[in-house]
Amino acid sequence: PVSSTPRDPGLPDMRLLLLCALALGCSAFAPLPSKQQLRPTGRAAAASSIQMLRVCDITGKKANNANRVTFSNKHNAYWQYPNLQTKKFFSPKLDRTVKLKVATSTIRTIRKLGLDETAAKYGVDLAKF
Repeated sequence: PVSSTPRDPGLPDMRLLLLCALALGCSAFAPLPSKQQLRPTGRAAAASSIQMLRVCDITGKKANNANRVTFSNKHNAYWQYPNLQTKKFFSPKLDRTVKLKVATSTIRTIRKLGLDETAAKYGVDLAKF
């Protein structure tokens, strides 16, 4: 229906205002983007997805769950982490150096047996490092 009264050009149309309010209200309830969409792409994405595990590269030693026992015999759970060191070793088999994150007990084994023999003992492929 067409209104017979003339509109004031200075006042905005009520239908236009309602349409804008409806559009803004609908966009407020739009679903949030997922974590996959929020992640940056490229090199930064690859770096953020890599998690630093506290695990020996050769033996697979990792944290042990233990209890700290107080004088009153209260038991408080905590983690006993292996003493991991990042170290470069030379592999005669590969004829190159290999950078490994190994426990200090594993370093002693490597000194005793050699890197290639220790890796073979634990079934580790040094070419991946």
